[in-house]
Amino acid sequence: MAVPRRIGYWLVELDRLITERFDEDLAAGGLGRRQWQILHSLSDGPQRSSELYAAIDAFLADSAEWDTELAAVVAGGLVLEDAGTLSLTERGRDVHDKAWVRIGARRRQMTEGITDEQFAETMRVLEKMVANMSGAEAAH
Repeated sequence: MAVPRRIGYWLVELDRLITERFDEDLAAGGLGRRQWQILHSLSDGPQRSSELYAAIDAFLADSAEWDTELAAVVAGGLVLEDAGTLSLTERGRDVHDKAWVRIGARRRQMTEGITDEQFAETMRVLEKMVANMSGAEAAH
């Protein structure tokens, strides 16, 4: 008899699949995951570099990764940096928009058969679990 899989398994497996599939979709447009996060964060308009860093720092291995990825999108002509403010260039907007089509299709695939209410509840439950564990002390 198979042992039932617990939440840890499903969270890790979903994260692995999201990372794998989204990386494939982004690579098709010549982007890495962190570069996408920079472009997508700037798609609503310019931001201070420090604010953007704060928004995505949980995904970064360290501050050197931020420096590397930011330098790549600036050198690639996707992002303009002016006095600490970052914005998409015309080329950056085009690359973002094309990637967004692929990412949108992947997101729809991921949530197929899930109602908006189910998705919203899942998000609320996960957020609550994170909040519970963030303040949790080690079990003795």
